[in-house]
Amino acid sequence: MLPSVELPVHSVIPVSLVLLLSYLLYVRLTRWRVYKHVHHKYEHRLRDLDALTPAEAQDIIHASMLWDMPSIVFNSLSFAIVRTYAIPSISRVLCGTKELRSGPTVSKRYLDTAIIAATWGTCPISTKEPPSEFYAGSVGTEDASTDPRTFIAVARMNWIHSHYKISNDDYLYTLALFIFEPIKWIRLYGWRPLSDLEIQARYVFYRQIGEMMGIKDIPSTVAELEAWAEDYETREMLPADTNHALAEGMLEELVSSVPSLFRGPFKRIAICAMDDRMRVAMKLPQQPRALHDLVSAGAAAMRVIQRHFLPPRAHAKCIIPLESGSATLHPKLTRSHPILRVSKPWYAPRTVGPKRLLERLALAVGLLSVDDIPSPQYSEEGYRLEELGPHRWKNTGHAEVMQEAGEMMGCPVRGIWARDG
Repeated sequence: MLPSVELPVHSVIPVSLVLLLSYLLYVRLTRWRVYKHVHHKYEHRLRDLDALTPAEAQDIIHASMLWDMPSIVFNSLSFAIVRTYAIPSISRVLCGTKELRSGPTVSKRYLDTAIIAATWGTCPISTKEPPSEFYAGSVGTEDASTDPRTFIAVARMNWIHSHYKISNDDYLYTLALFIFEPIKWIRLYGWRPLSDLEIQARYVFYRQIGEMMGIKDIPSTVAELEAWAEDYETREMLPADTNHALAEGMLEELVSSVPSLFRGPFKRIAICAMDDRMRVAMKLPQQPRALHDLVSAGAAAMRVIQRHFLPPRAHAKCIIPLESGSATLHPKLTRSHPILRVSKPWYAPRTVGPKRLLERLALAVGLLSVDDIPSPQYSEEGYRLEELGPHRWKNTGHAEVMQEAGEMMGCPVRGIWARDG
């Protein structure tokens, strides 16, 4: 047996201090790795931000969206959609669809919207320029010029929207929120703010999305669009019962996975994330100042911890798979299963093996319900972009969507993402 070696206390303290300082130095040196790489890569654009192309902009926004602050960006985009519910002209249309009143339809719409936004955010937005580094590292570059998923996602969204009367101003306001809500949330909750390059990239990227959606009169600069959105919100964000109905449905979906004991406090914390203008328009109760202060203190603590004490992500975080997907149940059409999970198991694959056995056991003893388990009811076969949207439209509009996607690309949709692929 080897003799044990005990370090004297006066030796342990310096060693521990050296280890701690070494760790903090490691965090410092690696925390800004992605940020520095992107800004070095596009250093030539810093002198002329207006020259950014949509493909370059997409590559730049991936730094915050997929690496540095993916959860904050995702939640801010979800919140951007919720913020539109505080505009009566928008909430009336959404209430009329009856898609945001019950649990299954609320969760499906939430997930469908997230899939569409994540698809155009990660798949190539241009067939004529190199794809983002993230896409190239995940899929490769050889198929980037023929990957139609961004265009199918936008075309499907356009097809769905064509069934409703939506004003150009409402479209433009929603587009502005997709640009500015992440900027605001990152400033409030992120470990670093966005740079001028990243802010301009968000504008350039979403301006391209807006043009693909057919939105007219998009202001020509970030400052002009921000001023327009503020003026629009001041005029149009007013209290309405339809706003409140959507807000309640959103809050129920938000707390659905939280134990019942904590749902009330969790709702109140969610309301604290709203400014007074939004909260009043949604007819939600004002929260105590102490709760606001607690939320702010928690956010400040997380900023410090993440910036100085936590190493960066080792892998990018994306809520959809970029690989070709799964065709297990429907071999004629390639389908995908989202990485994101919501309150209902939409598009989740059927479990197999020991996991399925445990699932059945939990169902038998009441720990799970049938609505917690992947099934044909929740499209366990996976999703296709041209089928997203209200369930009643799953099997309609495919030809129109593919035609518009092809027109955006400049060539017909071919391969595994085509209906005849």
